[in-house]
Amino acid sequence: MVRRNSAAAARRGFPRWAWLVVGAVVAIALVGGVSAWYQANPQSSGPTNTAAPTGGTTAVPNGCLAGASNDAAGLLKAQKEAPHSEAGAAGFASAVLRWIAQYPRPSAGDGATVSAAILAKGATGTVANLTANLAAAKPLPGVTSGSLNFADGRYAVEEATPDMVRVTVGGAEVRNGKPTDQKIASTMTMVWEDSVWKVRSDGTERTLDELFASGSAFSGGC
Repeated sequence: MVRRNSAAAARRGFPRWAWLVVGAVVAIALVGGVSAWYQANPQSSGPTNTAAPTGGTTAVPNGCLAGASNDAAGLLKAQKEAPHSEAGAAGFASAVLRWIAQYPRPSAGDGATVSAAILAKGATGTVANLTANLAAAKPLPGVTSGSLNFADGRYAVEEATPDMVRVTVGGAEVRNGKPTDQKIASTMTMVWEDSVWKVRSDGTERTLDELFASGSAFSGGC
């Protein structure tokens, strides 16, 4: 099921994919392997840090862990470099969302390579079908380029153990080289597997208003 979220949207429901904006109208499009949602008029109130549910760390996630190139090689490098911590899991989750949300979309070949590396054993949700969804996604009329910037992004750790972090991450959309008032966010369950962070599942845990009002800022973004 795919749905539009407003400021009053309930926490229930899991959208199938990241949403992109076309022209002046919000349009829903398949762009990657995590569930994400848009809100046309996000709140601008400042964030307050959210406490980690299980003995968190003072480290702050990097919102540009994969680097400015945002290619498959950068994402896989980020996976190897992400530390075994809540901050590492959140930083890598933001890198995954940023990679998936870009336009033109990653190739099916890159999708297969990335899927093999970042998906945990028994992965569920739309992220489990990353390669197929990339291949099936249609062009976006009027959009020549799209990206997600975490310089003003937010994250919120929903649940954490030493080897599992469920985190909501969100960033600001840039379309055709210009910032928009749109946000994209997703809740991802990250697990420490084979000595790296991998994605077990995706969904939505909170509205954009909640995330950008009470979430924490990244240490940087691109």
